[in-house]
Amino acid sequence: MVKKVSKENLKKYRNKIDIIDNKLLKLMQTRADLAYKIGHIKSKLNPNSSLYKPDREAEVLRNILKENEGKISDNKVKVIFRELIAACLSLEEEIKICYLGPEGTHSEAALINKFGSSAIRVPAISIEDVFRKIQGNEVSLGIVPVENSSEGVINSTLNSLADHNLKICGESYFKIHHQLASANKINFKNAKVIASHPQAIGQCSKWIEANLGNIERKIMSSSAEAAKFAKNNKNAICIVNNLAVEKYKLFCQAKNIEDNLNNQTRFLVIGTESVGKTKKDKTSFLIQTENKPGALLKILKPFEKKNINLNKIETRPSRTLSEAHDFFIDIEGHQQDRKIKATIEEIQSAVASLRILGSYPEDS
Repeated sequence: MVKKVSKENLKKYRNKIDIIDNKLLKLMQTRADLAYKIGHIKSKLNPNSSLYKPDREAEVLRNILKENEGKISDNKVKVIFRELIAACLSLEEEIKICYLGPEGTHSEAALINKFGSSAIRVPAISIEDVFRKIQGNEVSLGIVPVENSSEGVINSTLNSLADHNLKICGESYFKIHHQLASANKINFKNAKVIASHPQAIGQCSKWIEANLGNIERKIMSSSAEAAKFAKNNKNAICIVNNLAVEKYKLFCQAKNIEDNLNNQTRFLVIGTESVGKTKKDKTSFLIQTENKPGALLKILKPFEKKNINLNKIETRPSRTLSEAHDFFIDIEGHQQDRKIKATIEEIQSAVASLRILGSYPEDS
């Protein structure tokens, strides 16, 4: 009797799911029709502007998450709706997005997480190459790593921001998990060499020392290149992500070997268009000033006076002027905010140069 009741309940619940699935499909198609009509109107009003609007997407996701009270987590809800938004956008506009390749890197995984699987993914040979492809109109956008919670800032990204006149139009915090993999199942303690990108090796250094001792570390240009190396060398193991394990058909020897379980990388979305205001934004600056006492104070004092919160400040010698320093600064707020406009004017009168790298929705 109990077995019969259980089977009847199972069938009843599955029938309810089938009904809901059909409703979801119809609602998704209705949404796609509306998005297509909106895209058609926008293309008539401003034919040279991209239909991808990070500010609008951010507000849509934030409003959805405010209503989320069910069992599906906010992060998973975001993934589902980003896929839906990307699928609707792809009906009207082909979005090409460049990332640090080859296929299977953390950058590609971050791109999919941010833009969904509908976006056309274009690999680049370096972070500098991502910027060049955007500048040359080969792609619509690029996504590049800028800092990791364990290893710190990515210098090549800061250099490229300084060297190219492009805009930051978004950010994404992406959790980084590292897998130990090889071409086939082996005793990984007998491996002769471990290969990966230096950032990945650094993020797993304690695990490597504890489990593999003084094994030879082979530095690769990307974790995907390390996957290719391990695939062709039976005595090699590599540190890669799940995407690379799947793409290169590797055997996963150990999961999540990163030293910091909260390991994450901040990625920047780079493009050519400015982004409108939302209720929660960031603005990034590149400020250049002479290398002399009090120079940094002249930059920071106006932010303090206007009670503007600084999220990050990074300094380095200028790449264009000797005896000068570049300051990369992230603040809360949008460049169109009244008090931020006033602050910019005050700083500009006190420093060698100030460049707004972009205002964009804060990732949360």
